[in-house]
Amino acid sequence: MSKLLWRVESGAELARLLVTATLEESAAVSGATVYRISQDGKEKIAIALPGGQALVIEQESFGRPRRRRVEAVATATESQSGDA
Repeated sequence: MSKLLWRVESGAELARLLVTATLEESAAVSGATVYRISQDGKEKIAIALPGGQALVIEQESFGRPRRRRVEAVATATESQSGDA
């Protein structure tokens, strides 16, 4: 499961984020506004809180998927036995 990252931003930072991102959906919830946005292929949730602060939530991104390295020992052994 992917980890979620969250950070507190100012209202000005939220405004900049909303200008550069694509707004997918928004809703007002009890004094706060919740935005579902996408930016650079990533989906984020931004919550504008009373008092001028915002909470931005997104999935942790990884550079490359981690994979095990499997040595090709069986393949090398098979090709040597086929030569005989």
